[in-house]
Amino acid sequence: GFGENMRVLKWIVERCEGTAHAARTAVGWVPEFGDLNWAGLDGFGAESFGKVIGIDPDQWRRELGLHDELLNLLQPRVPKALMERRAQLGQAFV
Repeated sequence: GFGENMRVLKWIVERCEGTAHAARTAVGWVPEFGDLNWAGLDGFGAESFGKVIGIDPDQWRRELGLHDELLNLLQPRVPKALMERRAQLGQAFV
């Protein structure tokens, strides 16, 4: 069957080629259910996909706190671009 990693890899390649759709979220661009090939995954529908791909703001805030701990340990070697991206993510969950 069509492997789980291959489903996403196919979507990524198609995004690079400008032929695949994506939905904007607080953490970036993600596929929607209809954007992926679901052959061989009977019983995994749009509702299940929504649960897997869903974004829980509280969970992300906790995760970003862990990012901050790591980035603080790595200072001053953290690239400016990485710190800017971290700040952007933080603003998405204010």
